[in-house]
Amino acid sequence: MSRRLIIGLTGNIATGKSAIMRLAAERGALTIDADRVVHELLAGDAAIQAAVVEAFGPEARRADGGIDRAALGRIVFGDPARLARLESILHPATRAEIARRVATAEAPVVMIEAIKLLEGPLAAACDQVWVTVCERATQLERLRVCRGMDKAAAVARVDAQAPQSEKIARADVVIDTGGLMSATQAQFERAWAALPGDPS
Repeated sequence: MSRRLIIGLTGNIATGKSAIMRLAAERGALTIDADRVVHELLAGDAAIQAAVVEAFGPEARRADGGIDRAALGRIVFGDPARLARLESILHPATRAEIARRVATAEAPVVMIEAIKLLEGPLAAACDQVWVTVCERATQLERLRVCRGMDKAAAVARVDAQAPQSEKIARADVVIDTGGLMSATQAQFERAWAALPGDPS
């Protein structure tokens, strides 16, 4: 390929984004998980930590001085104004770090996973947008089994997100992860083979 190709990967919670990231990594792509970048910033960026504590109080800080992500999640969940304030602190730094990693990437394909890819400016930097989907019942079961959530917590997390149809409407590729892994992989391979240039 003459230039690196950037794929933005998104989808609602528990729709199989991580599986697609693993498949892309196996094919040689550089994979960037925006949520992991956020975690790294919260863990290691003193300015970000200070801004979070200033915005949300000492209950957002652990006893060792780091940010308590679980407590922070409880503070902002279900409160759009607080969530927007947190995102205004985290998103600019997250985008800057992702841009740095993309700029220095040696891989011909970069896949960026971001659950809010389409809600911000990051999507404009992507050559393609891939969206993972599955049935609501599958999402709830995955949250119960993989993340240990009870039914009420799982339902609250799923219902807090925009309908999958909104993401599908803006997708270049839609991958249904609700079946067997072999079916998911087959969809991935078809989409990968259709990438412009030679992504292998």
